[in-house]
Amino acid sequence: MGPEDRFCEACGTDLLRRTGSTAPAASPVACAGCGEPASEDEYCQGCGLRRRDGTERVELDLEVLAGVSDRGLVHARNEDAVAVGRLRDGPTAAVVCDGVSSVHRPELASRAAADTALEALLACDDTRPAAERVRAAVAAAAAAVAGLPAPPGAEPPSCTLVCALVHGPESDGPEITIGWVGDSRAYWLAATQAGEPARLLTRDHAWAGEKVARGELDPAEAAHHPLAHAITRWLGADGEPEPDLVTLRPAGPGALLLCSDGLWNYLPDAADLAALALPVLDGAGPLAAATALTAVALDAGGRDNITVVVVPVRPRTERSS
Repeated sequence: MGPEDRFCEACGTDLLRRTGSTAPAASPVACAGCGEPASEDEYCQGCGLRRRDGTERVELDLEVLAGVSDRGLVHARNEDAVAVGRLRDGPTAAVVCDGVSSVHRPELASRAAADTALEALLACDDTRPAAERVRAAVAAAAAAVAGLPAPPGAEPPSCTLVCALVHGPESDGPEITIGWVGDSRAYWLAATQAGEPARLLTRDHAWAGEKVARGELDPAEAAHHPLAHAITRWLGADGEPEPDLVTLRPAGPGALLLCSDGLWNYLPDAADLAALALPVLDGAGPLAAATALTAVALDAGGRDNITVVVVPVRPRTERSS
């Protein structure tokens, strides 16, 4: 094999891209409630429990970024999805999606959106600017979700999405382009020596966030309103899949964090997230940091699915003379 080879001649492995995503078990598993033998049925015929599909806990480690998705302690199924990847000598990308629990099979929307968006973000022949690539990725994800079937009378699958494309370090240092629809979030976790604050990079497409942005409610009032978590944009039928975008050029080292509301509902402050994640990241790497953040949400009650992606980002270092 040569350095320009795309696929391994022996096994067919893609040598240019490394990816990982939420994927159900290759074959059905026995019911976790009563032990009823494996079946293709969505619900166990013995006890009526919705069957698990092997996605209750997903851990993805590509060394340069990592993700964890966990069912939590209350939901019967993990309706979140995560997809991460990197191109050899190129960008890294990550996608986090959160299924809308009130619709039919929301986990299908999350998985379709995450996989489709990642594929578009890492398209080897796409030379467009990062912002155009991110918009195209979200549009492709929206189309994939809109095409999912639903039984008559049921609300079709839908989800939120946040994704990131990370270039660099190059001549001007790393560049991060983020796109999102809904209330899954992106944070910049700045290291202490970075000389810039840790901060939330996205603004929720949700009733509460929009009321606060317009000055109609203060954050405390909005957080306790019955409609606080009602989203105003989503991917799926009757949704508004138009993303907002933001580009970040970090001034110093730190980490990009993508997460679903299963984490930020418990730990919404960027400085608190940085204080917890960065020491673990420095000592043990991105998977350990993502695991530590997930554990915080589980320890706090785990009332929702939890998905976390951590991407270490370091500025360009000057070459030694």
